[in-house]
Amino acid sequence: MIHIDIQIIQAFSRAFVVKNFRNRFVHEAIKKPARLHQRICHGIEDVFPIAYKNCSFQFLPDEPCLILCGNLRLEKSTWSQVQSDGIGGFLVMSLSQLKFYAETEGRPKSEIWGGFTQSWHC
Repeated sequence: MIHIDIQIIQAFSRAFVVKNFRNRFVHEAIKKPARLHQRICHGIEDVFPIAYKNCSFQFLPDEPCLILCGNLRLEKSTWSQVQSDGIGGFLVMSLSQLKFYAETEGRPKSEIWGGFTQSWHC
């Protein structure tokens, strides 16, 4: 298993996650990623402020990221390796903690959420 620095998760949580869910987010990201993946897929509005709904931000192809997807574990990767089938749901966190991109699980269409630390709105 690849070591994930808890400080990265904590900084991301402070920047983007709903205040009353921040500690739980960090705990689930490190200890229970399958539970966090379930929340991203089916209860994302409990994780991120609604201002991030229908927003997305571009990543550079080789930009380093933490990815939580269908394999149900948090992995270090790059944006170019992110794959979405449109129904699986996933979360991509920039290692710089400056932005994120998430898709819920959904049929016929998933919801897209995203954020950048310089702005709470698209």
